[in-house]
Parts: sequence; C-alpha cells; structure tokens
Amino acid sequence: MRAAFVALLAVAAGGCQPSPPPPPSQPVPFSHKLHVGQNLIGCGVCHSYTARGPVAGIPTMARCNGCHRFVSADKPNVQKVNAAFEAGKPLEWNRVYVLPDHVYFTHERHIAAGLRCQQCHGPVEEMDVMHQVPPLSMGWCVTCHRQRGASTDCWTCHK
Repeated sequence: MRAAFVALLAVAAGGCQPSPPPPPSQPVPFSHKLHVGQNLIGCGVCHSYTARGPVAGIPTMARCNGCHRFVSADKPNVQKVNAAFEAGKPLEWNRVYVLPDHVYFTHERHIAAGLRCQQCHGPVEEMDVMHQVPPLSMGWCVTCHRQRGASTDCWTCHK
C-alpha cells in the first residue's frame, strides 16, 4: 500500500512539470561558463561545503578576492567585488535553487553517492547566467532515486 502511495505521489508530482523560475538578479554578473567551462575551476573550489554538508555554500569574499586581486582586476564588475571585500561587506547573492521548507536535501549525500553537480544543476559550465534547469519536483527526484536504487521512503527527504 505504501509503495503504491509513493508511486501515485511521484506520478502526480511529475505529471505536470512547471517551468523552472527565471534566474534571479545578482549583485554583479557571474559567469559559470567563464569560471567552470573556460577556466576549469571545479565546483568544490568555490562551493566548498558540497562534500560535507547540506548546502553547497557561497564562496567568501576572501575566496573571490584571492584570485581577483590579480585576475581581471581592471574590469568594473571585478572592481565591485574587490571593493566589497576591502569594505568588509559581502555581496548578497540571490538563491537560484529554492526547495520547499518541508524538503530535506543534503549535497553531502548526493556527492557521496557519486552524482555530478550537472545531474541536478544542468550544464553549469555552459551558463553565463546561472538558472534552474530541472524542475526539482517530487516526481523528478523520486524517478532519480529509483533509477539509482536510492531510498524512496518519505523520511529520506521529508523530515
């Protein structure tokens, strides 16, 4: 009975996929295409908490300034980043991926299971503007869990 209920929820949630939201505005433009695609900077360099916690984390201003005090320091947007660092004020980035409060998601478990960032975030290395690609609906997640033999027990994702 429980398996049938979970299957019904997955079909219902995955049957009508809403369009992902438009990308939010950011304090300065940031190109993953440039940083990840062209310069081959791995996700974990900037998002240092992915392998050990629930959230990926946003890089500190010190991390950004560590490169940008030397690299492209003459560009206006990089100057904004460096000025914020010098003033001790973090840039207030807007979340691109937002899950409902009742969903428990941890990057740590997914990275440990061998998933690549692109499986949930899409081809980040091709994005000048970061935007949500998959719907992150319950049906989408349950389908992925089934394909990989991961638990589909409700308490896995709903705490």
